[in-house]
Amino acid sequence: MSRRVWQVAAGDPGRFYTTLFRDHDIMFIGPGDPGEFDDAVYRREVERGLLTLNKMGGLKSFRFGPKPDDLVFMREAHKVIALGLIPDEARPEHGYLWDDTFDDVHGWDLQHTRRVIWQEQLEGDIRQLQANSKLLFKDRKSIPSFTSVSDSKVLNPISHLFDKCKVRPLRKRPPPIPKPLELDELGAELFSKGLPNESVDKVLVAIQRQRRMARWYAECGRKTHRPTEHEVVAHMVLPLMLALGWSEQLLAVEWHKIDLAVFCATPTTEETCPLICEAKVIGHGLQDTYGQAKKYTERLRLTACNKIMLTDGIRIYLYERGDTEWPDSASGYFNVKKIRTNHIAPGDTNAVDTLMALTPSRVLRPLIK
Repeated sequence: MSRRVWQVAAGDPGRFYTTLFRDHDIMFIGPGDPGEFDDAVYRREVERGLLTLNKMGGLKSFRFGPKPDDLVFMREAHKVIALGLIPDEARPEHGYLWDDTFDDVHGWDLQHTRRVIWQEQLEGDIRQLQANSKLLFKDRKSIPSFTSVSDSKVLNPISHLFDKCKVRPLRKRPPPIPKPLELDELGAELFSKGLPNESVDKVLVAIQRQRRMARWYAECGRKTHRPTEHEVVAHMVLPLMLALGWSEQLLAVEWHKIDLAVFCATPTTEETCPLICEAKVIGHGLQDTYGQAKKYTERLRLTACNKIMLTDGIRIYLYERGDTEWPDSASGYFNVKKIRTNHIAPGDTNAVDTLMALTPSRVLRPLIK
């Protein structure tokens, strides 16, 4: 039987996870929260309206389709980034594996995994093939997360590289990450880090409220195109910030087109703004909004601003500026649905520390001389 070729998406412009694929010789797709792929289980998700038949078909193909020596295109939007080789499945962990390490990759549940030997030595050739916007998938309007590839317009330009794929030892899978904290555990963690009892109670209530709103939006909001960005700020972000200790007069909504600006004093001016927040609708990728937020700090000359928060109401990314430059990666991450002390993406982020970094004393600390 001739080898087949598959393609897998490595995220979208707001949350690419290409590095995870490469670093661990892996590919993963979702949704994975219902558990290991089982036809009956996932068909019930379709019947409940939580999954489309096309998405279920992609999961089924991912589970049963790839065989040893098949090839895989790693894709970012319409561009192929890398070529990979499905390894021998003599060891169970080399085949399909449902792995809850990937239950929160930038907010997506992507626990369906397979190992792939990514061929770094061919990436220069692949880039050259697609120079001058000659993207291999340029004629596709929409592409599923995972499918087989049979289109000669895609395969022919790159087929000369197939025989150059080499077998090598697989890189290690990432280590397990901590289980999500229960709310009482979160409360104890926040209290141990200095948050007053009264504030701890308010934060836990705000989180319960966020979770309740998130469930409602998932079940009912889509039918009426809710929530908007303004609604995310009003119903999900402001209650949390107030619970953390901020006062209404220091929280400005739609200030100079910034979704939420936080101030250290009144009058609320450019010189007294240490934190800004850029909000998107629930489920929107957030990393590609970072540049927009940084431009606000430059355009308005927010010299006191040392923190940028990006949020969709469920997830928060926190970026903290050093002496002069904004960092490339987030220093904090919080997912209201799965609150952890470490995450796989963004890595080395602690949700408890992220919440504490948003309290007035921590935001204002760099401003205190």
